[in-house]
This record gives sequence, structure tokens and C-alpha cells, in this order.
Amino acid sequence: MTETELKQRLSADVDSVEAPPDLLDRARAGGARRLRRRRFLAAGAIALTSVVVGGVAITAPTMLDHRSDPPVASTPGEGDPYAFLMNGPTRGDLAGDATYLKQVLEAWRSSHGNSINHDRGIFNHLQGDAKVAWASNTPGGRAAIVVENSDLRNHSDVQLYHEGVAALVGYVIDGKDGKPAVIGDDYPVPGSSQQTAFVVGKDGTKALVVLQMPGKQIGLSLGRTYAEDGSVKRTYTPLTFHDRVAVVKLPAGQKDDDLRINRMPGTAFSYLAVLYTGPTVMETPDNRLWSDFAQEGDGLWAMTDGANTLRTKANEVFNDAIGKVSDPNANGTASSIWTGYGVTADGTAVYIGEQALDNDPTHVYAVLKPKTGKLRIVHGGVPEASAALPVAIKLPDNQGWAVARKDAQLSYRYDGGTWNPARSNALLVPAGKHAEVKVEAGGRTDVVPLP
Repeated sequence: MTETELKQRLSADVDSVEAPPDLLDRARAGGARRLRRRRFLAAGAIALTSVVVGGVAITAPTMLDHRSDPPVASTPGEGDPYAFLMNGPTRGDLAGDATYLKQVLEAWRSSHGNSINHDRGIFNHLQGDAKVAWASNTPGGRAAIVVENSDLRNHSDVQLYHEGVAALVGYVIDGKDGKPAVIGDDYPVPGSSQQTAFVVGKDGTKALVVLQMPGKQIGLSLGRTYAEDGSVKRTYTPLTFHDRVAVVKLPAGQKDDDLRINRMPGTAFSYLAVLYTGPTVMETPDNRLWSDFAQEGDGLWAMTDGANTLRTKANEVFNDAIGKVSDPNANGTASSIWTGYGVTADGTAVYIGEQALDNDPTHVYAVLKPKTGKLRIVHGGVPEASAALPVAIKLPDNQGWAVARKDAQLSYRYDGGTWNPARSNALLVPAGKHAEVKVEAGGRTDVVPLP
């Protein structure tokens, strides 16, 4: 690298380093995930320092050290999501319980060292006194919300709207010893979801506590629905707030990871999130049917003759089509690595594959692109991995079936007649009476009737 190239790299504008708005919430896709939210450097955080390279002084960005500076402002700036919690008295039915409020504040002060945000320095310059904004009994036990101002400064692991005073928020439930314990905290982060809800549980009963944020009505979804047209939807029920908080008793068996909150009507990506309290780093299970391929091309499977022109874009076409109708608020999306592609008798291009969202089981789909008209998706349901023929999707308009099994030889016949020539891995079966598929794999032969 020449001195000129080095200088260009060292003096690159930090504004060019950006994260997509949903980066943090989608970081779990496909394997190990880091749930600690990584903050990118803001342009206002850089100063200039000199590096000597080959006797030439080169100017490069470095971080400002403001640890001894006074706060830029004494109160949070306009647009701070949590600043409103500083206004007014403590709310909730435990607002008059002085002993409990004192314990909540003690738990808050003692929690900073163990906070996931501790290394971001958000507790280094606390301003004024912490306040319990809300405290109440819920179906899942006692809960409280704490707010405190802090003078936030730029450094290596924090992303800020600006330097200065911002409101920190903390969420408190009763710990195993029955005393208040902080389960999480948050601060204003540009381009990232704010954690504005948390789950509290006691004796097998759980409740969701949702903070009323300024703006449009907020709704709650308990889970997603997989529709026959291939779309993955969520239904959001508007929440009723009292004292700036909504408390919802959760159904028995409700999974915390399935909960989503969103601005109504809930069709867009949500910048509001339920506090995650699981491991900082964990392995997301890969629930896909088939994801182990030595080479990328090994997962492209021709289902008919005359489909060579579809091969190059097959995987892209399938995953793009499914992605457009999928749940925009999935934390992790495991796209299909394999794709079957072929052409029906009327010239319709057919692509099959799978998609797995978060910890849900994988679902299989067929994407149909006719010569004219709109693209169509058929939901093939949850495949049974141990079945002789895990994928068998009936196509609409009497176009037959699309079937698949990795590393198998597949052939078909009608009415007990002669078997058609076999294909590897995937096969398009034209419509016909009493259609059957012969599956030869692992030294075993199975005959599977098609519905």
C-alpha cells in the first residue's frame, strides 16, 4: 500500500459508515448471533491526530476525549424518546409505596456495572437524581420503570444522535429473592429499535409491560400466521394505556420471542421492541431442511427439461419472492440455499425452496411465474424431514406437483403404469390420475402417492 492509499483510508469520512435501520434486529439470521447492539461511530465524534508513515505526517480520525467536559445541555434534547418520563409524579398503583420505590432506586444504582451497556459509558456522567416513573402490580408480579439523565459522550462502542444529556430508562421486576432487580436498560440509539416493553412473570403467570411512546397507537402481536398465499402476517391488537403504560396478561405457554409491538396498523418494520433478556451471544438453530452443500451450485436442481435458462437466477428469484411477503419484523431469516426449478406444460416457471424465520420450523413454498400475469406463491407447509418425500407441493390450476428430496432419485407414474425417467433431488410431476413418486435414497426405495 502506498502512502497516498494509506492516507486515503485513514482520513475516510466516518459518515460513510452506516448501518441499515434493522441491522440489529436481523443479526440472528443463519447462525451465531451477537445480541449486544453494536454502535457505529458518528461523524461528530472524530478529531484529528497525526500518524507518521515513512517520515510523512498523516492526519487520521480518532476519538475525542470529553470525560472532563461539562454537559452540552442540562436536559435531554428534542426527540429524546424517554425524556417525557421525567415529567410529572411517579405513576402506577405502587406510587405511594415509599419502601418499594426506595428498593427500586437502589436496584437501579447497583445494576450499572452488570449492564450490557456499561462498556458504552452511558453511566459515566449521570446527571441529577434517578426517578421511578412508574411502579405497579401486574398479573406477573411487581414491575417498575426508572429514568435518569446522563451526559453521553462519544467513544469506541457507542452511537449517539449527539453528545449531551439524554434520558436512560431501566426496567425492574422482582428477582428470585423477591426484591426489585433491573432486567435491562436502554438509551436513545439512532437507527435502532428502542426497547420499550418487557415481560414480568411470577408463579407461572406472565405479563407484558409496554411503555406508551409518543406518536401513533401501539399494538401487540402474539405471533405470526403463515397464509396459503405464502405471506407471513401478524395481527396487531391496539393496546390500552393507563399512566403511560399498558399491562397485558399473556396466555399460558406464550413464548417471549414471539411477541412484537408496533405502531398500528403494524404493516411496517417496527422501531419498538420487547426487551431481550436471554444470553448475550447464543446459537440460533438452523431449522432448514437442507443447508449443507459443498458448492453453491449443488443446491440448484432442475425439475424438468427445457429449464436451463432458469438456473442462474433460480435461487435469487425464489428468495426475493418469498422475502417480499415475509414477516418484516422477524429477528432472523434463514433463506433457502437449495432451489428446484422447472417449467410446466403451459410454460409457467416454477421454483421451490424453503424459508425459516427466527426459531420457527422451516416452511416450503412454490413460486410460479407464468408467461403473462402476476407471480404466485403456494405455501407447502412445514416439511417432515424424516419423511420419504419431505417436499410435495400441489400446484394450482391443475399444473401438477413439485417434489423434492436431497440426494434422492425421483421418478413418477400414473395408475400403476411405467415409471418416467428419474431425476436427482427435485421433480415436477404433471397433473394426472393416481400419481405416484418413487423415491430411491440411502439404499431404500419408497413409493409415495401424491394427493
